Amino acid sequence: MKEQHKWRAEVAEVEFTFSDWGSKATVFWRKRKELVVKAGARLVMEPQMNKDGSLNFSAKFAKTLRADHADKISNGVTTEDIVFPSPNELGIFLRFGGENTWLSLKDKDGKTLQEWAAV
Repeated sequence: MKEQHKWRAEVAEVEFTFSDWGSKATVFWRKRKELVVKAGARLVMEPQMNKDGSLNFSAKFAKTLRADHADKISNGVTTEDIVFPSPNELGIFLRFGGENTWLSLKDKDGKTLQEWAAV
């Protein structure tokens, strides 16, 4: 059975750190469909590839996300806060591909976003 996640008001006060594949960011989950990557986030610059050397699906999606927010990125670092509707979309943007950001976002005590949101 797939694990269920739920936003709760107390999670809006928690500062999460994303540190995965060389990317690094501070993130707040403000509302049910509103995760904020704070300005100054460092992005992975090399896309994730398939074994045959082609872009994988999530890297293609990341290219679209980065194009949508190109005015907020300079030299691989975000210059403004950026809002995403889901943790996985946020992670794909930061990592230039990948999946399951629920485990990559951690609070100061190491508790994952998945643990905060488990139903």
